[in-house]
This record gives sequence, structure tokens and C-alpha cells, in this order.
Amino acid sequence: MPTNSAPESIRLRGVRQNNLKGFDLDLPLGKFIVVTGLSGAGKSSLVFDTLHAEGQRRYVETFSAYTRQFLDLLDKPKVDSIENIRPSIAIEQSNTVKTSRSTVGTMTELTDFFKVWFSHVAECYDPATGDKVEDDTPQTIWHKTRAAHGAATLLLCFRIAKPANLKWTEVLTSIKGQGYTRVLAPAAQRSTSNAQRSTPNDAPVELHKIDDLLAAKPSTFVLRHSSFLYVIQDRLLITADNKSRFLEATETALHFGKGEVFLFGTPQSALRNPQFPPAGHYSRGLHSPKTGRTFRPASPGMFSFNSPLGACPKCRGFGRVIDIDYRLAIPDHSVSIDEGAIRPWEGVIYGESKKDLLRFTKKLGLPTNVPFAALTPEQKAFVLDGSPGYDGKLNRWPKYWYGLKGFFRWMEKTTYKMHVRVFLSRYRAYNPCPDCHGARLQPEALCWKWRGRTLSQLYQLPISELLALGDG
Repeated sequence: MPTNSAPESIRLRGVRQNNLKGFDLDLPLGKFIVVTGLSGAGKSSLVFDTLHAEGQRRYVETFSAYTRQFLDLLDKPKVDSIENIRPSIAIEQSNTVKTSRSTVGTMTELTDFFKVWFSHVAECYDPATGDKVEDDTPQTIWHKTRAAHGAATLLLCFRIAKPANLKWTEVLTSIKGQGYTRVLAPAAQRSTSNAQRSTPNDAPVELHKIDDLLAAKPSTFVLRHSSFLYVIQDRLLITADNKSRFLEATETALHFGKGEVFLFGTPQSALRNPQFPPAGHYSRGLHSPKTGRTFRPASPGMFSFNSPLGACPKCRGFGRVIDIDYRLAIPDHSVSIDEGAIRPWEGVIYGESKKDLLRFTKKLGLPTNVPFAALTPEQKAFVLDGSPGYDGKLNRWPKYWYGLKGFFRWMEKTTYKMHVRVFLSRYRAYNPCPDCHGARLQPEALCWKWRGRTLSQLYQLPISELLALGDG
């Protein structure tokens, strides 16, 4: 029994849990403590049923009554008093089930924590452009506009696309009826192909009054080759005094523009029809302004290869697929085609395919008496992929050579036969998934990155590099 209680320690008095006989104990804080002893000495009663139970009980008491009803609580330990106790975490030993999907991360449940953490800290990037995709609101658009343009005068617009079953005069009449008077239209002097482009960076625009467009003759109608225009929601100076007006105009533009808003600057030219330069393109939701692609919001299930939401559709989250390994079909590249370089065609049953190949090689002058390694890349591609343009439908055998890959595709259609399955098993192997390249996650999950790395790339890093990345 300790005579003086340490100031930085957990103080237990009168512990009587299970087979413990009412003793007192001080445990120093900040130290690594190991509890050992004979079986039945009361190790678990002290550590789990007393220390952990009281630490959990006091921690759970900080939650609301509504939250506590969903938690599994341990019984209050039999002890006179416990002072200076801390919230505790206990790791329970369990027999995990190991499958072909299992990794160290899944068996230790680390991936469960990673997918939740990653869904909160990762940022979305458009794989086509490499630009970050953000979910904008009127407030974020205001801050970005202030930072990019300062106290400039801008036109705040939303885009309208012409429905196929309506004419521009009908669309303009409807817009005018809602109180709008001016629009920005693609520049008339640009070609039709440029006018059809859908981003402000590609299509220069000019200011027009709706009344003037409605009164124009068909031959001079500037929208006759265009599929869209921009309706001016407001023109305002980007200053702090106009913030509320900007937010209101932006919210309206996002509503009528289907989640997109466009900003245009003041023209630099004093011509009769000056062109308005683009000043920004923002969208509500994860929408890429340049490519138009829409992304799903991040969720823990998206970053789990054990979930249908996150698993790669091709390999179903395994990272590998069972496919023909052409290294097994052509195992020795020092052998020529005549000498049997292509092993599947050296038997009696499928030897006709070798004869088919030799007919085409004779026409093209492709050598078959030299080692396969000595063939040019184009000649090897012909042997493997078949004739250029071969599709197995319109362009098919016997006018086109089907290639070794075409042969195996044909064999895959008859796998209901036992001897075919046995034959194919000789040349099958686990290959990296061609879609996710072993990442195990669907392509949309790989658009999310933290400090330039996807979750799959973080899994591949050593712990030392992860720690350095976290400190940075």
C-alpha cells in the first residue's frame, strides 16, 4: 500500500473488482506500464474491469443522454475511489477472417479510419486538366472575385442554351418577359465552330439589347449560328459596399444558370461592338468549368475497395484480374514462329491457327524463321493484335488476320466446354487491373487527392514518409 500519493498518477483506493481483495495502487501518468502475473491473479480485473471501465464511464458522461443510449457501457467497478482517471481506449483481441481482399490495413481496421479521414481532407481534381474542382457558394465566389479582380467593374451572367424545339425569338421573348434587357452573345465575326464552343475562354462575346436582337432581320441575326448566350444578371463594382448585392445576384444567377455563373470584365476597346473578356466561371457542386464533368461529393464508401461505391468495376476491388498472360503464350522469344514460339498453336487441335498466320505472313513478307525477339514492334503487333481494322464483325476472317488476341477472345466464348477451360487455364494469370492499375478504387475515387496523392498512393508509402508528409 503506497504511503504518499504521487501528484501525477492515477490513484485507486479499495479495489474489490472480481477476485481483487481491496488494495490501493498509484499508477504514474505518461509511463508505459506492463501488468504481468499468474493466470487468475486479477490482471484483466484491474486493467479492463476497473481502469478502463471507469475511464469509459466518466468519458461517456460528457455526452448527452440521447447519445448515451446508443453506446455500450461497462458496469461501474467495485472500488472505493479512483482519482485523476483519464478517458481510455481498449483494444480487444479477435480472430480476423483473412480473405483474398485482406491487407494489413483491413485486418487492423486502419483502412476504416483512413477512408473517413480522407473523405474530409481530400480535394477533387479534374483528371483531364489537373485543375482543382471546388463546390462554390455565393460567399466563396465573392472572395475569389475580390482576390482576382479587386475593385473592377464586372458583368455577372448566367448561360442559357437554346432548346432544339424552340427558336431564338421565342427564347429572347421569354427572357425579356422576366425583366432582363441585355445579353452577351458570341461574337458575330467568329466562325460557326468557335461560336459553338461552350466556355467563355473559347467564345468571345459582345453586348446586345434584347429588343435589338428581336428587331433584327434573319440575315443579320447574330445568334443564328449559336447554341447559347449569356443573360446579364447585374453589372456592379466589386467593392465591400456591394457585397450583399453581389451575393444576391450570384444566388439568382446560380438558380437560373443551373448551378453555373459567369463573370465578364470591362472591354478594353472603344469599338462599336467591343468584346467582353471572361473574368471567371464558377459552379455550385463539384463541376469542372473547363471540361463540364460533374463529380460526386466525397464519402467514406467512395474510398473503400470493399464497398460497391468505391471498388473498381473492372476488378471489383481486388486490384487484379484473371486474364490471358501472353508471356505464357509466347514464353521463349529466342524461338522463331516456325519453331513453335506461339505455344497454344503447336498442338494438333489448334494448329490450324498457325497455318492461318503463315498465310498472312507469306503475303506480307513477315519473316517466320527468325527469333520472335528479332521482329520489329509493328510485326509483333500484327502477330498479337491482328490486321489493322480487324473487328470480328465487318472486317473479319478470312480477309483479315484475327491475331493471337482474337484467337483467345474466340476461345473465351466457348468456356462452357470443359476442355476449353482446361486449355485456357494454362495461359491465364493474375494481371494488374487495366482500369485502376492495382489501385483497387474506381476512377472517380482517384480524382481526390491529399497533398498531391490519392489514397491508394498513400497506402504505398512507408510510415516514415507518411509522417514527414503529415508534418509538412
